[in-house]
Amino acid sequence: MIVGQDLQTWLADRPRQRRTQAAIDDFGREWSRGPVHRRFEDTLAAIPAQTAEAVADAVRTLFADDQWVDVLIDGLAAALIADPYFEPPFRALNSDLHNGLLVFENDKVLIAAGVSSAAQLAARKNVRRAATSVGFTGQVTMLKFVKAGGAVLSFWEAPRITGDFTAAAAGRCARTGERRMSDGDILVVDGRFQTYVVEQLRSSMVVLQASIALDQAPLSVEYDSVSQAFVGCSAAADSASRIQMITTLLRKLGCEGTFEPVAAFLDHQDFFVRWHVMKELLGIDAAAALPHLKRMAARDPHADVRKAARSVLDRLDAPKSRQAA
Repeated sequence: MIVGQDLQTWLADRPRQRRTQAAIDDFGREWSRGPVHRRFEDTLAAIPAQTAEAVADAVRTLFADDQWVDVLIDGLAAALIADPYFEPPFRALNSDLHNGLLVFENDKVLIAAGVSSAAQLAARKNVRRAATSVGFTGQVTMLKFVKAGGAVLSFWEAPRITGDFTAAAAGRCARTGERRMSDGDILVVDGRFQTYVVEQLRSSMVVLQASIALDQAPLSVEYDSVSQAFVGCSAAADSASRIQMITTLLRKLGCEGTFEPVAAFLDHQDFFVRWHVMKELLGIDAAAALPHLKRMAARDPHADVRKAARSVLDRLDAPKSRQAA
């Protein structure tokens, strides 16, 4: 009740809200201009080659000394004690197992600090007694186990995810081993063909995670943990996902003049984006989309896209064939 009253008071007190926001802005500004953030920027700017492996080597040097994590946590704790309505000025990365904050981001890598809860893992394991998903992110990831929490990880591999990925050639995943992690361990996982699953936790696990954007696969892929068979895939890059969402929205809104802007994405480098755009064009204006569909069926570099386009053409031609008969 007291907390509720204090919240109501805070919501009614505009100057106090402005002070809270000022504290959030100040913390974010000090972090982005501080020595840790500058060291991240300088180290990544100096890498000799623009490859995932070069970024991983640079991140390893940054993760070697993790005292900055304690400094960051202490600073956030002090700010929260001073103002219970303070919110960390970082993007939250949360799941049913992991809660993290994105503390650094550039065009090469995302670095997050987070905690995985033993209680949450136990609850998930108790609920999911059947098959679970084994996901391959398509990115190279580096993990630093600041506090390992007695974690036991299983490791998995699958056929490498490439630009010409097809469901038919996805094969199966395979469990390759298991390892109990210790405080200070650093692990590199090439999500283009490797992944891991947290099997056990004795206590909460504090982890630094670097997700490397360079050289990533176009897709993230999932397999079934029991049958080890391919389940599905989705766009790995945010840009591809945005194109898919925006083109779908434009089709649903029925806005005039959207056909040509959407059609411009038919030359996108990712095959699944090209096919998604083709489907939306058929929904916007089927007659105008038909020449593009025929061209896709004949010339698209990806076999699955050509096959899907030909299948649509066959369905469109079927009524004409019956009428002719």
